[in-house]
Amino acid sequence: QPGTPCAQLRDTGCSIYDTRPENPCRRFRCAWLHFPDSYPEALRPDLSGAIVLWDRYWQGWQVLRAVPTGEKIPPETFEWVREFAKSNALPLLFVERTVLDEGYSADNLFALGSPAFAEAVRQGFSDDDLFGMASPHS
Repeated sequence: QPGTPCAQLRDTGCSIYDTRPENPCRRFRCAWLHFPDSYPEALRPDLSGAIVLWDRYWQGWQVLRAVPTGEKIPPETFEWVREFAKSNALPLLFVERTVLDEGYSADNLFALGSPAFAEAVRQGFSDDDLFGMASPHS
């Protein structure tokens, strides 16, 4: 469930790591796992407060997507991701969460990128855009 930690998550990591299911657990590859030479250790999701996805597409655009592990991406992590997206000419889509009563409430999607991308974003997102961004590996 988006915005809800996995039931198998413990302080030491995944409690079923050796027997975790193929989908989504074994197939999922965040940018930190996929490009260890490009993403520093500090960008590891459990250290950075964000999961960065490099292989997402939105309306024909390849985008860098960042999702917080809490309500918001920590400022130092966000700055690194923003600079990475800019230096690689990738539009950036990121989320901030609204949490009420210690439960998942809603995600607010934000975008940074070229003027053409900004115009596409101004055209609006459907409800499916937030969690339905395609991955070529899905």
